[in-house]
Amino acid sequence: MSAAEHDHLEVHCPSLGGQVPFKYCRTMQANLPCANIVRCWCRRFDIVAFLAQNYEPEDLEKAFGTPRKPRLERLLDILQRLKRK
Repeated sequence: MSAAEHDHLEVHCPSLGGQVPFKYCRTMQANLPCANIVRCWCRRFDIVAFLAQNYEPEDLEKAFGTPRKPRLERLLDILQRLKRK
């Protein structure tokens, strides 16, 4: 199961609030998948099998090991950084 087979597919992104292609979801974290990729894509195809076939265990640990902060907290962090500049 290659990435090219799915890269053109789109799904609603709960983080961004709009449609995004699969390619974005699988590369958004410095070429690692989004932490929400399983939740967003599980109804479209076997995303768990795709991840197992296309990523090393260490890469999956990087992508899914540390929970993401909630959206509001991330936005507040960005605002704080901008204020400091």
